[in-house]
Amino acid sequence: MTKTKSLIVLLLIVSSNIFGQNKVQTEAYQFSIDLTNVQDDKLEVKLITPKISEKTIVYNIPKIVPGTYSNDDYGRFVSNFKAFNKKGKALAVTKDGPNSYKIKKANKLFKITYNVDDSWDSPEIKGSHIFEPAGTNIEKDSAFAINTHGFFGYFEGKKSIPYEITFLKPNGFYGSTSMEFAETNSKSDLFKMPAYQPLVDAPILYCKPDTTTLIIGGAKILVSVYSPKKMANSSEIGANIRNMLEAQKEYLGGALPINKYAFLIVLADVQLGNSYGALEHSYSSFYYLPEASSEELSQTVKDVASHEFFHIVTPLSIHAEQIGDFDYNNPQMSKHLWMYEGLTEYASSHMQIKHNLMEMPAYLRVLQEKTMAMNGYNDAMPFTEMSKNVLDEKVKDQYNNVYNKGALIGLCLDIRLRQLSDGKYGTQNMVKDLSKIYGKNVSFKDEELFGKIESFTFPEIRKFFSRFVEGGEPLPIKEYLELVGIKFSELKEISAINLGNVSLSYNATSQRLFVSSTEQINDFGQKVGYLEKDELVSLNGDLINIETYKKVLSKFKETAKEGDDFKVVVMRKNSNDVFEEKTLSAKLEFSKSLQKNVFELIEEPSIDQIKLRDAWLNPKNN
Repeated sequence: MTKTKSLIVLLLIVSSNIFGQNKVQTEAYQFSIDLTNVQDDKLEVKLITPKISEKTIVYNIPKIVPGTYSNDDYGRFVSNFKAFNKKGKALAVTKDGPNSYKIKKANKLFKITYNVDDSWDSPEIKGSHIFEPAGTNIEKDSAFAINTHGFFGYFEGKKSIPYEITFLKPNGFYGSTSMEFAETNSKSDLFKMPAYQPLVDAPILYCKPDTTTLIIGGAKILVSVYSPKKMANSSEIGANIRNMLEAQKEYLGGALPINKYAFLIVLADVQLGNSYGALEHSYSSFYYLPEASSEELSQTVKDVASHEFFHIVTPLSIHAEQIGDFDYNNPQMSKHLWMYEGLTEYASSHMQIKHNLMEMPAYLRVLQEKTMAMNGYNDAMPFTEMSKNVLDEKVKDQYNNVYNKGALIGLCLDIRLRQLSDGKYGTQNMVKDLSKIYGKNVSFKDEELFGKIESFTFPEIRKFFSRFVEGGEPLPIKEYLELVGIKFSELKEISAINLGNVSLSYNATSQRLFVSSTEQINDFGQKVGYLEKDELVSLNGDLINIETYKKVLSKFKETAKEGDDFKVVVMRKNSNDVFEEKTLSAKLEFSKSLQKNVFELIEEPSIDQIKLRDAWLNPKNN
């Protein structure tokens, strides 16, 4: 036999072993996917099943996964499902709802195969839109977003046995993930996980590698970026978030409760939906963001990553039984979204102001935005009721209030704790104490949490939860902020400056903001000369786009003076429907208006207000 023939035979044997022809059944799920073989934007999933003793068994693809609060039915994207015995004979399979397959003669079952279409680019598949960071992407020879719950399922009653996942990968590709490789080489990767839940908790981003590893508080932080146009890279993004991660380490007490964490970041040059953002996991987070430079993405990544990274504590380490033993196909919701999402959102901005990553004016704007947004929801609905019933059609549109009222609950709770403890105890301490009682494998009972917190804090805190979280009373934002020297006015006349009061939208193709409406344009805007469809290029010399808009506008408002020159460069279509650059200008004019929800520092705070504000914001205090 020639060397060439020997090599071909060897490769055939290796391929055969990888994809199950010579595998034997064990007590583990043995999955395999060939990423080099994409057919019609689909991947085939193969499974050598664990040994089954039941005569009939149901194989499930998740309906919902932790961190999401919508019924997404991932089984919609599965097709051509087949089951075989060891001799290759097909077994009878019936579909049992959108996410389940019932297999007869399951005690003879040896192998299952099915195809998976991706959720990012399958408009032909009916159903609700799936949040991209929780979805899947199959982009041949470019990138694969492997949210594992979109590809791998489980047999009813058998989520707690081991999983082995083998990927055959394109040349030069790397699988970025929080999981450790059981085996890896240039052609394939093998991952082993002890059960279904930790597998679902670990997404993978396969593409040609652009990775950077940071060492923060003894933990390895992997930053992996897929940027189609190479506008951003992992090194620059890693440098941008390093200070934030260092601050989070200090905020959590000087150490991180993890050994490894992965930021998996996909930048989209063409917007597939309106779902930019991220999904948290215990040891990683998956991001779907618009293609832009590292500098332009800097603040967005910091804000989103700060929130997602804090989820290593809640709910992924401190959680109710409903999350600890999550039911992927018949989920029961916990009533504590005020903590899982609300307190996490509060901590993400509190950490930044506390550790000098955000100035006070910017922090007060965050509070203003959240207060205004909160007013668009049903404030009388108890937060625990919304949380418990968040999947119900009549309630689910209230979910996004977790990032508004939920964060403000955290704010008020923190200040109230500081007041009762003479500044010595806040929500950071509360979370630490909860971490000593509960953990990743120790869940609390939903009805017991408030009482447990009361046991190591104050009776007044139980009343706080009863009134403002379990009850429908409005949050005492004004009363509590005055304790730390911040004045809150629901309505105040102010002298302000704006861009002309035009409505702006985003053009994903040009990646510019544009004037979508001039219906509310004011006198100043008319003098500037805006027209609908004008695309903004720069404001007083500063480039402006969806990522830099807030920063540029903030700088403009902080430095602008009445009578200054105002120049905005726009791209405007001419009579031939071709964009031309135009410079619009006018003298700045201030206008008086009534503004809602104004936060400002009290000019002459009392000694007590100063002391409590210092206890609340001094980085030396946990």
